[in-house]
Amino acid sequence: MKHKMVSITVSVALFMIPSLVYARADRAFYHAIRYGATAKFTVKIVDDIKQPVGGVKIEARFDSAFSAAGELKTFVTDTNGLALVSGRTGKSVSVRATKDGYYGSTEEIGYVSMGQGVKGGMWQPLNMTREIILRPIKKPAAVKVSVGNWRIADATNQWIGFDIEKYDFVKPHGKGVIADMDVRIDWDGRRWPNSTGMEVYIRFPEKYAGGYYQDRVMGSDFKDSYFALTNATYMKEFSFFEHPIRDARGDIERFEKKTFDLTKVLIVRSRCVLDENGRLKEARYCQISNFRFSCDDGGGCIMFQPIFNPTPNDTNLEPK
Repeated sequence: MKHKMVSITVSVALFMIPSLVYARADRAFYHAIRYGATAKFTVKIVDDIKQPVGGVKIEARFDSAFSAAGELKTFVTDTNGLALVSGRTGKSVSVRATKDGYYGSTEEIGYVSMGQGVKGGMWQPLNMTREIILRPIKKPAAVKVSVGNWRIADATNQWIGFDIEKYDFVKPHGKGVIADMDVRIDWDGRRWPNSTGMEVYIRFPEKYAGGYYQDRVMGSDFKDSYFALTNATYMKEFSFFEHPIRDARGDIERFEKKTFDLTKVLIVRSRCVLDENGRLKEARYCQISNFRFSCDDGGGCIMFQPIFNPTPNDTNLEPK
């Protein structure tokens, strides 16, 4: 009888141990969020061709549940582009890298989102290296940059020209003069939750006109492309859509969508002039980022942020 009681007691104890471990881990985690835990990592600063950049000022802001501003510490990278960053933080560390002659760059180190928890009063992973790209200021040009407000298409379900330089639909639908591209917004005219969805199409009917995607450098103050490639494959058409998926009662369960990738820019060639042999003689270049679409009481609408170079054949897209 005694043997059985001992066995039962041991079994219960073994069963409870994992729960105690998890409970202690949770306490350590929430204690760190409220009171902070040590964060320690290395920042590696490289330029756009992956060469290390020394002498970069690193401002690291460690957050705190007791201060909206948190604690700000400053570090400087060595000749190898490295700086050891350490401090006490609640959930994350915001890193800002700056140096004369470069565009600043910001990186968020989110320990909670990384999900590795706290061990021995230190956020995990400990001693990781985070690479940050610091892009040099090269040859800024006199390009036109728009803040990218909404533009309403007063006629849906048909093609309308869009002037990227003027950032508007062409007359009589807007104040634009030259159609760099055609836009078509297909929409049933009904607002959510009654709409069947929207489709947006972009095309470049001119010979040699079109666009191609280029990756952005998301943490940089200048995220976009320095220039357009003349020998890239310029695609003629692009499409996006958003459709509600409904259940048996007609309620929206989710959305099926294809939207513009915000981590990329669309490099555009337009206003193409051909020589007597039908070869490309002249063109304008621009780039489009943050393309979005929606609906308004006046019709379907689009919004994006363009950088347009008005100089013929100048591929430079870096703003002054």
